[in-house]
Amino acid sequence: MQLLLKSVDFAARAHRDQRRKGPADEPYINHPIEVSRLIVECEPDTAEDVLCAALLHDVIEDCGATHGEIAACFTENIANIVLEVSDDKALPRDERKAMQIQLAPRLSNDAKLVRLADKIANVGAMLTDTPIGWDRTQILYYVDWAENVIAPCRSVSQRLSDRFDAIARDVRAWHARDGDGEKTGF
Repeated sequence: MQLLLKSVDFAARAHRDQRRKGPADEPYINHPIEVSRLIVECEPDTAEDVLCAALLHDVIEDCGATHGEIAACFTENIANIVLEVSDDKALPRDERKAMQIQLAPRLSNDAKLVRLADKIANVGAMLTDTPIGWDRTQILYYVDWAENVIAPCRSVSQRLSDRFDAIARDVRAWHARDGDGEKTGF
């Protein structure tokens, strides 16, 4: 429990100046907490290292933390999981997105859990706090892309896979439009 709380503290400090991209402007720290919560809800016997990595999953790519720093503060295993799910920000955005699909089959099972929960949280935000400026096409493209990313990750958790399918279905239904551009469904 101490390591988990230390991870919450580290992530909160690292993300202190960040906000989500939706109109609610919610603190970014809510996202890694949600990712960790999703894992523990669906896979309650998950090792503490994985839950810590879920809390820290964006600190390398978004906050400038290093693998070495995470390993020194936590464990080498936690640092390795975080590194596995971190995008290389030196690459152009489209290349980073393509790399997530390409690398997903080679992730460790622990990293696959984090990746799967991360995509559930991000796709879920398309219903609750869609990024400002995103239109229907972008939203549906994101859902399709996320589905491709998590496809090789599904084997690690049927419950997380089912949760992803349900939220993706809801987002697609919510953003379905009839002929005059009005939302239909909900």
